[in-house]
Amino acid sequence: MTKYSYQILFKIKISASRYQTLFLGILYSVICMLFLSACATVQDAENARYAEAHNKMGYSYFNDGKINEAYTEFQKAILLDPKNKEALKQLGYLSALFRKYNESISYYQRAISVDPNYSEALNNLGVTYLELENWDEALKYFKAALNNPLYRSPEKAFSSMGYAYYRKGEYSQAENYLKEALMRNPVFYIANYTLGLVYVKLGDDNAAIEEFRKATGIMSDYMDAHWELAKAYLRTGEKDEALKHFRIVAKNDPDLKRSREALEYIETLK
Repeated sequence: MTKYSYQILFKIKISASRYQTLFLGILYSVICMLFLSACATVQDAENARYAEAHNKMGYSYFNDGKINEAYTEFQKAILLDPKNKEALKQLGYLSALFRKYNESISYYQRAISVDPNYSEALNNLGVTYLELENWDEALKYFKAALNNPLYRSPEKAFSSMGYAYYRKGEYSQAENYLKEALMRNPVFYIANYTLGLVYVKLGDDNAAIEEFRKATGIMSDYMDAHWELAKAYLRTGEKDEALKHFRIVAKNDPDLKRSREALEYIETLK
């Protein structure tokens, strides 16, 4: 073999050695990446499991009326799992209770970004906009909630749409959506009450009385409905019935201003 041939063979061996080293380096990197990915997956699963435990604890506190403790648990849940949509939804709800409406909107939007068909969050976001008296924005989210055929509580969105249209002064639309809500849930007293308000605006006190009576029949301590019943009976000249409901309000309403007004009506009507 010539000297030139040996030089060629030597260069080939060097080149092969370099490729082998490069291949081993790439293989090592791939193995490390797979190992790290597996570790990350295990860690993510572990975080999600702990997050769900905090989420359940949050619901437990919430059901017991321990609002601050519930808020803390839901916060712990999203720290571990930022995509826990239920915890995000509950934080939106609690933030609205605390009148932190911008925070409420942010949490609901985060929940919806995780699941664009999350009807409960869409509906609750609409309710937050009702609190802000942004009727059109509220209606947008109620309609989005109803676009999901798997939404289990469509009566909530229909009823809220009815209320939004009532506040906009579009009483025919309001009536239609409230009746739609009651078709899906005939014992949804909030829809009965709001429909009664619509009939008051339309000047039909008899129809209003029927809806307010349905509302109090379902929820006997519903003071808003008792108050409206008393005033509607007064307008129709049914003094005894009006007194009956004014007395209920005067005795049981936690709204002191309204209970005092009821007492004034009672004194006047005696």
